[in-house]
Amino acid sequence: MPAQQVSVLGRVLGRDLHAVGLSDEETRAEMAAAMPADYVEAFARFYAEGRLDEATVHPDVAEVTGRPPRTFEQWARENADAFR
Repeated sequence: MPAQQVSVLGRVLGRDLHAVGLSDEETRAEMAAAMPADYVEAFARFYAEGRLDEATVHPDVAEVTGRPPRTFEQWARENADAFR
């Protein structure tokens, strides 16, 4: 998803943006330099090993705010000036 989000931001800002991913080893090494080992391992379990399902849509935003959630692109358009 980060690559898709960067693509949306590039389109909204009219800029040529692209995401550059790190290998699992590179990611662990960078994180380990700044974070506790337990957090690095939890991150790996959730993201690198696919134990986090971001595809499920939950009603939490609407229930908490009283309005429907926005798409990432809607959010990016509303906040584009912060990236310029």
